[in-house]
Amino acid sequence: MFRRQMFYGITLILLIAIIFLLMRGRTAEKERVAQQNSRLEEIAVEPSSPVRAILPRDLEIVEAKVSWTRNPGEKDAAAARHDITIRNIGEGSYASLWLRIEYINEKKHSVEIRTHEINESLPPGGTLRASDVTIDGLPDAAADFRVNILSADLGRSAENGVYQN
Repeated sequence: MFRRQMFYGITLILLIAIIFLLMRGRTAEKERVAQQNSRLEEIAVEPSSPVRAILPRDLEIVEAKVSWTRNPGEKDAAAARHDITIRNIGEGSYASLWLRIEYINEKKHSVEIRTHEINESLPPGGTLRASDVTIDGLPDAAADFRVNILSADLGRSAENGVYQN
């Protein structure tokens, strides 16, 4: 009999302790939320940064030529010198164009992919000719290439890094 009363007493004490901790936690959470809501929010104004267009639709590659230099005695020693002409058919200016050049073999399978940055401005309606894009260390299996424009910075002059409106 004494053991049963002892068991019920300890169980009752544990239940009271659990209920007390739960109630204390709820009130502490309410106080924390109320304190956060009472603070004033400060909004900091940051200086503008370049906006980058991914796969810009208003830039088109007009012409892309390549001349190969191969060293038959060395492995992966081919070099490609590209002559790429890009036209801006949109209304905004661009700078810092990133090209993705994919080299393919005779079976039209990709053997190497490289990126190249052209750090020049391209005004609306303008044409940009990159005549000395040289890529070294290409696999000997590279027979042809595909080129597309990965990204370009919008409305920025490459000379001074300032936005143009």
